[in-house]
Amino acid sequence: MEAPKCNLFERWKLLDRTLRPVDDLDLAILCALRDNARISNLELAKMLGVSEATVRRRIKIMEEKGIIRGYAALVNCYGVENSVKAFIYLKVDRKHIEEIAKTLLKENRLITLYRILGDYDLLCECLFLSMQELQDFVDKKLGMEGIISSVTHVVASAYKPCEWVGL
Repeated sequence: MEAPKCNLFERWKLLDRTLRPVDDLDLAILCALRDNARISNLELAKMLGVSEATVRRRIKIMEEKGIIRGYAALVNCYGVENSVKAFIYLKVDRKHIEEIAKTLLKENRLITLYRILGDYDLLCECLFLSMQELQDFVDKKLGMEGIISSVTHVVASAYKPCEWVGL
């Protein structure tokens, strides 16, 4: 089997194979789908040297287990808009954390929101159309009750960009 290579192979190669949720064939299927989610089961089967039915069955099982959660197009936002990517760390009053998270999740400029450990409690990853839009977000949206302080970092360039947004 000539398996497509992707970072999943590198990340999981040191794991005990008996502890991995997938075997090498499943991993090869995942890598191929990450590279091209539109590849047909037949093309994938030929590439991996297995039957089309095997590929179809393996994909169905991984979908049922939630390993494959869906299929999406990777959109390079920078190709559409001159985006400003920012990471915003928030220190919050813990009794307001769920309320703040729910409010932030409604923001269309928010890409991800993480609960983190350390000096800050939440990490927002955002894309803005301009520095002014970023400043407005910080001034207006982050002034809500329960946010104690924030630190904003603007991305100048990317050595390894996020494949989902191209930045």
